Amino acid sequence: MASAQSAWVDPADVWIGLGSGYKCAVAATYLLPVTTALYLFPLVAFLIMLPAAFLSYRRRGRAGGWATVVLYTFVFYLLAIAMQTVIPLPSNAGYCTGHTYASTPQLRPFYFIEVIEQRARGRWSPGAILHNPAIWGTVLNIVMLSPLGLFLRYANKMRLVTTVLAGFGLSLLFELTQLTGLWFVYPCPYRLFSVDDLILNTAGVLVGWLIAGPLIKVLPALAPDGDRKRFAAKVTLTRRLLAFITDIFGFAILLAFLFGLLTLFGQDTDHQGVAILILAFVWFVLVPTMTGSTLGKRAMLLRVEKTSGRRAGPIALLIRNGVLLSPLWLTWLLLDLDRWDIGNHPEQLLLPVGLLLSGFVMLVWTPLAVLFDDERRAPYERFSRTINVAILPPGLKVSTKDKTELVPTHPKGE
Repeated sequence: MASAQSAWVDPADVWIGLGSGYKCAVAATYLLPVTTALYLFPLVAFLIMLPAAFLSYRRRGRAGGWATVVLYTFVFYLLAIAMQTVIPLPSNAGYCTGHTYASTPQLRPFYFIEVIEQRARGRWSPGAILHNPAIWGTVLNIVMLSPLGLFLRYANKMRLVTTVLAGFGLSLLFELTQLTGLWFVYPCPYRLFSVDDLILNTAGVLVGWLIAGPLIKVLPALAPDGDRKRFAAKVTLTRRLLAFITDIFGFAILLAFLFGLLTLFGQDTDHQGVAILILAFVWFVLVPTMTGSTLGKRAMLLRVEKTSGRRAGPIALLIRNGVLLSPLWLTWLLLDLDRWDIGNHPEQLLLPVGLLLSGFVMLVWTPLAVLFDDERRAPYERFSRTINVAILPPGLKVSTKDKTELVPTHPKGE
């Protein structure tokens, strides 16, 4: 981990003055990585959203709540300390020719004590200690991995020895990243590998694990069993939306993979529309006819049933997904139309009219129905007489009260 001794820009030389006349020993070297992490976090959060929801529904029966706050906070923390390891980067390609101090690892254990004494110069008053940059560097190296120990005990119930070993392994990964010049991206290490950083970071993990003991008593419990009993049977708007997004992403990846292979092997892709229709039929109709779920719904533990309680057949699924996906396939047909000739082909007007109608159904009618209709059924569900039903984990017991409130009912006569 980067320290006051190991950073290629010494934070001891960068001070931020405060209006009160005091000086804060937080260097720009430490602030830049956090700022970078803030910029990168939305992208990282987007990339892990679906995998995190997939695991969350299996562990807790929901995606959201306090456990999700803890997860994304921890992800941002990991991103911030990772950026602390590699940023700031060398400013020019010739950096390695003029800087050699990091080329030899610092392998003397507890050398940081000697550095603190050298910087102190015999002055040990509270003010001198406060303004000693070596002390700040040491404290920051301990603090940086303390949240890791806290999280591993709080969220994963990890024991002390396992936590310390995990912290040591992460610190070693960071130090090797520095020793190899960002894994050989640079021809030389631009930060110093220090055995003291390993010692201090591991000590920080230990401190975090100890602090977690009393904090666990006041923080909300993360036990998944209670959440599963309470939320596993709920078919929420968020759950349905995540299943839909998973299906769209999965289908897009499948298409990209298929046409990438065809292009790679020099095959004709002129008739790609037929292949898209066949794959769409398999993904959105054939697979759920056989299994009850598309892959996206299976990931979020949902299945489609008829309102009578029977498994939905291909006709019902074709109507359901045809309406659900109508904005996409109508837009595709519009873009694929080579030439407009409404005079000779007035049927071409059906495409923009149909797109406007599908937009109204999916963007206006559907949200209003899902949010305010007594049965929470979207138009495409009413047209196809289908509903989403939660797939409950084996052996899960849901109270009678929860069942009547959470499990979709089958309207009489349908």
